[in-house]
Amino acid sequence: MRYSKVKQIRPNTLIVGIDIAKQTHWAQIMLQGRLIGKAFSIQNTREGFENLVRTLKAYQQKLGATNIVVGMEPTGHYFKPLAYYLHGTGMCEVVIVNPYHVNRSKELDDNSPSKNDRKDARLIAKLISQGTYFNLPLIFNTWAELRTANASRMQLTQKRWQLKCQLITILDQYFPEFPDVFKNVLGKGAMYVLTHCPFPVDILELGEQTLCEGLRGATHNRVGQKRAQKLWEAAQNSIGIKEGAKGARLQLNHLVEELNLIHKQLEETEKMMSQLLKQTGLGDYLTSIPGVGMVTAAAFLAEIGNPDEYESYKQIQKKAGLNLKENSSGKHKGKTTISKRGRPSLRQLMYQIAYVSVAKNAEMKAFYEYLKNRKENPLAGKQALIAVAVKMMKVMLAVCKNRSHYDGSKVCNQNLVVRMQAA
Repeated sequence: MRYSKVKQIRPNTLIVGIDIAKQTHWAQIMLQGRLIGKAFSIQNTREGFENLVRTLKAYQQKLGATNIVVGMEPTGHYFKPLAYYLHGTGMCEVVIVNPYHVNRSKELDDNSPSKNDRKDARLIAKLISQGTYFNLPLIFNTWAELRTANASRMQLTQKRWQLKCQLITILDQYFPEFPDVFKNVLGKGAMYVLTHCPFPVDILELGEQTLCEGLRGATHNRVGQKRAQKLWEAAQNSIGIKEGAKGARLQLNHLVEELNLIHKQLEETEKMMSQLLKQTGLGDYLTSIPGVGMVTAAAFLAEIGNPDEYESYKQIQKKAGLNLKENSSGKHKGKTTISKRGRPSLRQLMYQIAYVSVAKNAEMKAFYEYLKNRKENPLAGKQALIAVAVKMMKVMLAVCKNRSHYDGSKVCNQNLVVRMQAA
């Protein structure tokens, strides 16, 4: 793969390495392994981008270069405006260089650990000339909308988790018995209590019957007399503190308001993701897989982009950092682990998909049990889940590319089926 990338960099290719920053980028031009001029700055404005294009065209004409390759580090989100702008001009190919590679190679350049923007731009250009770069996965239209919607959903989920922790912190002090009554403190019944009578003194003042009626109304009769009685008894015997209750009540009210708002925002976001999933035309195929729902399918496509652009599931495996790496040297044989190089959000999503699939997908459950119980090289629980995640990745890509519904009989080849039955 790297050799093919080196071949793409022809002798008359103008290479431009750009170190990305928030306001001022730095660029270094290279041709045939030779630095051209000094590094120059690029302002993160339209005028700065237009000046860059004019400069590159002038150098291309002066040096007789046939094509231009511009490479940059994907530094946060700051690289996107310039990357999309250059892509829109059609005058060059835009690629990215792993920041880890730039950092590791900085001492090879001048035998110094020093770091600055000019040096980084030079290193990026050199790495591109050596074929150490990746094609820039710019996304457009529905795929871009899915990506941003999923990013919003992950941010909201993170906020909800943080607020939940703060909420539990207050309850641990003022009503520590509450989680024993409501296992899910964000459920409808629990949220009703936290909104109307969060502390033991409030529950005792409200009365058991009134509490029961309120719980039934909030949960559509799913929670009633038994839960109300248990909560009443917990309030009577609570060991919660009473000092500072007014401030704690105010803080708890604010947390509940924020949680309700986030719940509403999550519903809106997931509704949009479902609509975008339908626009891709792949929703029915992905959701035909047991254990994969609408939001999960939309999140998967948001993370990988257009499935038709992948030749093999191994490309997605590497993007998620789920590819294996060996830790051995000489006679020492270390453990084989996953690389964790790639998109952490995709890796986390695939782990969640695997966890649900083991419970709801018969084929994946059988595969999981086989991996744990086989005679040779049995895997631990988490290791087996990682293997299931990779298997699900393969299946999900296959149904998308083939435009076919899930068929459990095709999940495992005949040799694996025989081994699974023997185990």
